Amino acid sequence: MKWIASDVDVYNQSKEYVDTAIVPLMAVSIDSNFKYIVSKGEFTNLISGELERQLKGRVFLFPTYSYLIKSENVIEKLLEWKTELKREFKHVFFLTCDEKLKEVKNEQLEGDLLWLPTMPLEHMDENLKRKLLQDQVEQILNILLQSWNK
Repeated sequence: MKWIASDVDVYNQSKEYVDTAIVPLMAVSIDSNFKYIVSKGEFTNLISGELERQLKGRVFLFPTYSYLIKSENVIEKLLEWKTELKREFKHVFFLTCDEKLKEVKNEQLEGDLLWLPTMPLEHMDENLKRKLLQDQVEQILNILLQSWNK
């Protein structure tokens, strides 16, 4: 389910089955790496959209959380999100391609922050692009399944 009114209606009717929130994270910066940063955000959104499509009825996809790449308090904000979302969802996952977030060790986010290695999709053949996206989604699905089985 997505952040759209009709999906919220469905969610309200079937809350007991939707136990997982997914929040894509997107770093924002307009510096010399502008295009690379945009590519990472694009990749994260593609993966999260495909996860939602495959797991519709089990996950709720929240809007992308954007933050300035140089922001000091990103982890604090993510912990706020996690606290809020845990009131409604048993599982909360943040998806990111941001290497800096991957490097931050925070035991309160441990396991909830899923880092994706970014792939430059811009000039890639459509079939190869779909294959790479599907491979990434399958890896994340395995992580989600492990979490659900705990």
